[in-house]
Amino acid sequence: MKEEGIIRAEGRLHAGSGANNRLRKAGYLPGNVYGKGIESIPISVKKDELGKSISRFGRNAVFKLDVAGENSYTVVIRDIQNLAAKGGDLHVDFQKIKLSEEMKTDVLIKIAGRESINANKLIVQQQMDSLPLKGLPRSMPDAVEIDVSALKAGDSLTAGSIELPKGIICELEPESVILVVKESHLYEAAAETAEAADKE
Repeated sequence: MKEEGIIRAEGRLHAGSGANNRLRKAGYLPGNVYGKGIESIPISVKKDELGKSISRFGRNAVFKLDVAGENSYTVVIRDIQNLAAKGGDLHVDFQKIKLSEEMKTDVLIKIAGRESINANKLIVQQQMDSLPLKGLPRSMPDAVEIDVSALKAGDSLTAGSIELPKGIICELEPESVILVVKESHLYEAAAETAEAADKE
């Protein structure tokens, strides 16, 4: 069972853009809590503390959200809106959940063994960066790691061939292609250039 983190928040009385900008300048992120049985609750959280919690427990972890002077909620981070041109994160949304109920979320794909592929003058072409998964909150992985080191040119991996934690289901069709291994055109071009130089 994954460890759960605690995120402390404060109620947010004013939801206008001016008030939200003041919060961001003070090191806070405006946000909301929503879910079954509650109306959307405007909150604010310290940006650096949120970042530390995500680094420690993972983006898809279950958190206890303590809202000062109000209630505590069992939540997952549903969305973090950001815009690099405006200095980073802008808003965070938490979804209230029940640990006994399945949830759906997109989980990031991480590729391992890419060095072996590159050493063989091949490249990995990803068809998607994340997988839509369904399962109990505490079983949801923070990322799905795929090892490509043993693959050869022309090999592909489909959704049905990826190993997932017990109880976690991928909502893609099993034949959906996740990635393909191909010969690198860069290596081919370099080889052709070298061959032409040898003939001269």
